[in-house]
Amino acid sequence: MKVFYILSSLLIFSCLQAFSQTGALGLSIKNCLEYAGGNSSNIKVAKYDEQIALQQINEVKGRAVPQANITGGFEDKLIVPFLIIPGGFGGSPSASSQSGQGQASTEATKIRMGYQFNTTVMGEVTQTIIDPSLGVALKAAKEGRLLYSQQTQQITEETAFNIANAYYQVIVLQKQMDLLRANMATVTKTLEITQLQLTNGVARQVDVNRLKVNENNLKSQINQSALGLDQALNTLKFQMGMPLNQAVVLTDTALTFTPEDISWSGEGDNFITNRTDYKLLQTNLNLQQLDKANNLRGYYPSLTAYANYGYNAQGAEFHIIKTPNNHWVDYRNSSIGLRLRIPVFDGLQRNYRNQQAKLKVSQLKENINLSKQSMNLEIANAVTQYKNTQSRIEAEKQNVQLAEEVFKVTQLEYKEGVTSSINLVTSEMSLREAQNTYTNTLLDFYNARLNLEKAKGTILTFLNTK
Repeated sequence: MKVFYILSSLLIFSCLQAFSQTGALGLSIKNCLEYAGGNSSNIKVAKYDEQIALQQINEVKGRAVPQANITGGFEDKLIVPFLIIPGGFGGSPSASSQSGQGQASTEATKIRMGYQFNTTVMGEVTQTIIDPSLGVALKAAKEGRLLYSQQTQQITEETAFNIANAYYQVIVLQKQMDLLRANMATVTKTLEITQLQLTNGVARQVDVNRLKVNENNLKSQINQSALGLDQALNTLKFQMGMPLNQAVVLTDTALTFTPEDISWSGEGDNFITNRTDYKLLQTNLNLQQLDKANNLRGYYPSLTAYANYGYNAQGAEFHIIKTPNNHWVDYRNSSIGLRLRIPVFDGLQRNYRNQQAKLKVSQLKENINLSKQSMNLEIANAVTQYKNTQSRIEAEKQNVQLAEEVFKVTQLEYKEGVTSSINLVTSEMSLREAQNTYTNTLLDFYNARLNLEKAKGTILTFLNTK
């Protein structure tokens, strides 16, 4: 495995050199997480939700302070209504003449109800004295803020997971590129020697052709790897919220995880309580229980104090305020008092809402139990996958070592004329396949560790200590 350490050192040196020459931004995993914290749109949206929740708390608090309103209006009564008083009612005068039967006339009297134009202005201040739902609403608003805070945490964790996943993929692809280029250098050198031997009549044209085909295959694979590397870098930048045209150099190139003997009893309650998605379920349960309590508060009476002051004016001419010449009549009114509201009967609507709230609480509790089972399964699978990749990566390292030894021996035998070019090409392809399998297993190993930390609810702690 010395070749891997040599290649890693060369990669670090080349990255530092590229940074000094091109001004590219050097990024560790921790740097990527810090950058995403201030630039990721997903995290920004979640933080806006937190701020909205804070304003919702202030909105609920506003219900406890005095409320003031001013209302006003102007009315043009196109037809002023009359007040009709029956004849003889309340001592009203009879007609000037008597009927032939000697009885008084019963003709009604009409009195206009005000003037055509009316102006009103009213100001009122109210203060809640007793509101059973206010305390519950405030608790619900605070729980809502906690919910949005947990959602921000969850999105931050998901973003960190995606960033680390993309980061590891870039590193593995870079290692794969270096291995392919090292193979290319060896094959090119062997091809040059074989062409010289062909000129001297020692080698055959078919040997040169086989090596050329192998070289072309390597070139194609290098081009494909370069394309995949560019795409992986773009994915990393996207997850961070970084412009795609920003040049970057990854500095955590020598990623190694110390093998750990992770044991798990099958009950992951300690892990589950660390998980943000579990905390979100608990907060949703609290909100549902508060909704149930708020519905019950609807059976209680409420009491509000009020004070108002109003101005009214009427006139026969078009004006919205009184003037010395428009002959308007105006007057003022004011009152203070209490308004008591006692719920009596609402067609059992509140009772049905209460039954719905009870069912929703029970439903959410069952969903929490189901989620715990799912989380236990996720943790168990993550532990199994991590242990499996640990054993696989050791086996793949040995396969690469064996393939390197076989290729070196075959290359020496080919130079000495003991073996054919077919065996040389076959051994190089076997080495390339072993290296490719190893790099893929290495990526699987990194991803398995990420999935394990995510399942345990410790993904941010793990990545921030890298």
